[in-house]
Amino acid sequence: MRKCVGNIELCGCTLKYYVFGSRSTGFGIEIKVTRIEKAVQIVSSDLGKVMDVAKKLRCGSVFPTNLSEIIEDEKFDDVPN
Repeated sequence: MRKCVGNIELCGCTLKYYVFGSRSTGFGIEIKVTRIEKAVQIVSSDLGKVMDVAKKLRCGSVFPTNLSEIIEDEKFDDVPN
């Protein structure tokens, strides 16, 4: 599964926010600026939680370089191994 949760225009570039994954592997977030500049992070096995986080990141205009730090700060415990 892969779903776009929105795009924003900022400083002349487009940030794209996606949720991807499955219950067995966990759901994650991808933030993409270009084909080369992107960040991908598995977040949780709870799709609803991941969708909420992705929407908050979009509203906060989070760039790919900050994704892992923000997810680490949230301390998600239920990611499948």
